[in-house]
Amino acid sequence: MQVTLTEFTDPFCTWCWGAEPVLRRIEETYGDQIDTRFVMGGLVADFGSFSDAANGITEPADVAPHWETAARQHGMPVDADIWLTNPPRSSYPACIAYEAAELQGTDAANRYLRRLREAIATERQNIGDREVLTDLAADVGLDVERFRAAFAGDRARAAFEEDRVHSREQGTTVFPTFRVEAGDDERQLAGSQSFDSLAEAIEAVAPDLERTPPRPLPKFVEQYSPVATREVAEVYNLSDDIARLRLEDLASAGRIEESIRGTGSLWKTVAHENSE
Repeated sequence: MQVTLTEFTDPFCTWCWGAEPVLRRIEETYGDQIDTRFVMGGLVADFGSFSDAANGITEPADVAPHWETAARQHGMPVDADIWLTNPPRSSYPACIAYEAAELQGTDAANRYLRRLREAIATERQNIGDREVLTDLAADVGLDVERFRAAFAGDRARAAFEEDRVHSREQGTTVFPTFRVEAGDDERQLAGSQSFDSLAEAIEAVAPDLERTPPRPLPKFVEQYSPVATREVAEVYNLSDDIARLRLEDLASAGRIEESIRGTGSLWKTVAHENSE
């Protein structure tokens, strides 16, 4: 039975960035039995008028300590200085950009969403800026001219508005929120989730799903490059320290390379030129 896993999300959300390891493990465990989708909820329309007093956020600079605290809990690398040096004004352009990318296919849009998350979370890139959004589209192989036209057009904005309506109709109040559906059965889980909690919900609606072990680590890094240490730890059920040692072994062998990003690292496959 096909299962749909929907994440109500926003490219700015640090807790959605923190959910990436669990999503990777879900993908590796269930493969094509799970259809993963993303709905853009729209976190902040305008930081000029945004206030989250409960979390002590009344201006963009206040987001930095919030991100740093979150990073200590979710374990994904974070460079919070973006909020001190070049803070975005709104998360809506990035959400619309995702919708524009989706007009080139779901897989392309999902690659783009991941790139958006990396850019703001670890590279201090202002993903509220149109040119940054376009450069990131090129990074993941999108047709840039099609992307530009879609971003400036009505379809992407309409799709984002539909996503926002859908989020409200589903009672989404926090990001991420996950919705698991199979046939007429469904489950909804609000906030950050462990692999076990998501897997329990998935198997509750589709008890006949088969679990498979993850691919070998070098293939995993190649497939998802770049990956965070925490993602490897989650997927292979390791401590962060052991995951790092295994990644360092691959780096020593010249197969992958490390990029230090704020509070952690991302690892990517080394491209070797073909020798004649």
